[in-house]
Amino acid sequence: MTHADVLVVGGGILGCSIAWHLTQRLPQARILVLEHQPALATQATSQAAALLTRARPNEEVMPLVARTYAAIDELADILEQPLPLHRNGTLHVAASKAAIREQQGLADVCATHGLRAETLDPTEAARTRPWLDPEAVLSGLMMPDDGFIDPYLLADAYAQAARRSGARFHFGIAVDAVLADGDHVLGITTPEGALHAPTIVIATGAWANRLAAPLGAGLPMAPVRSQYWLTQTDPLFTRDHPAVLLPDARAYSRPEVGGLLFGLREQHSVSVDPRLLPADTTGFRFDDDPDGWHSLEEGAPSLRRLFPALDYVPVRRHVTGFSTYTPDGQFVIGETPGLRGLFVASGCCGAGIAASGGFGEALASLVAGEAPPFTISAFRPERFGPIDPFDPAFRARCAAARSRKTTG
Repeated sequence: MTHADVLVVGGGILGCSIAWHLTQRLPQARILVLEHQPALATQATSQAAALLTRARPNEEVMPLVARTYAAIDELADILEQPLPLHRNGTLHVAASKAAIREQQGLADVCATHGLRAETLDPTEAARTRPWLDPEAVLSGLMMPDDGFIDPYLLADAYAQAARRSGARFHFGIAVDAVLADGDHVLGITTPEGALHAPTIVIATGAWANRLAAPLGAGLPMAPVRSQYWLTQTDPLFTRDHPAVLLPDARAYSRPEVGGLLFGLREQHSVSVDPRLLPADTTGFRFDDDPDGWHSLEEGAPSLRRLFPALDYVPVRRHVTGFSTYTPDGQFVIGETPGLRGLFVASGCCGAGIAASGGFGEALASLVAGEAPPFTISAFRPERFGPIDPFDPAFRARCAAARSRKTTG
């Protein structure tokens, strides 16, 4: 195929969701997804913890997460098999007055949006997660309808549904550049030649600015390290326990096959220049702490206060990957200013899996010339004005947004 009506660059979870939603909005369009890797969702998507947290301080994100939950049900019907959504709930744990205020804010958000939530005393909170120290807990907020999911399987479900509706996927194709003529795009170039399309969606995650910035459309985000650890199996950890948010420790956790998956957000998160990223980031070293021991040592005192078993439950694996963060912690969704036909979906700020359905719905609506069913003005790509996404000072602002994050 040398021509497409809509070309989606990137076969991670956002690209797959966008492709499926495009087939629903534009059923007659020729939709093509290009992925550099030999398979879908092998990079940031497959490394995500994939908490699907509904209640969030930035309420603009919540409709996008709600769309993901709806999409999971729709995909199950289309594919005639349920997706592995673990509806274990989320427990927000407060161990300080500041965290209690944050918790009350989440409770108010739940009440406003009709989400179930229950305030728990320290003993009740610790009962839901026996590894919690009730002496360190001041209050808990249980949100029983939350869940988590295997991100690769969700991405694959989006892709299967998109294929059934006519979208095509090509693998092992590197996109070198986006072609433009004046104020509109023409297509892309690859080592195999040009591919023409009047509409292009960049959904390449950490690599997005390598395509957008040369066109003068630098995106206000940077690749930032995300990392989590997996413990050995232990009777303390059961599969039906909820995910846990620990804002006082800048940590989160969820069950993982008889063990515990827990993540920490460093005081000084690490970003990387996207021009330095290899096509396959497996084994990529962000700094001199590739196994995460320095980060774990930094976060251990705060985490140990709530999770005393940290001292004796062995850690069996460390996982590091990329999230794309913006300085204000909001997404990047929309058409690039001054360049018709070039749309972007990035800056997921650690919530790309949870909001993947909303990303797809929003981009498909915009490409079809329609208003999305929810407000996305906070996600405008141009909201910071002209920026240099490769500038170290700007990337540091993006990394700081991850360090400030305390929710799922």
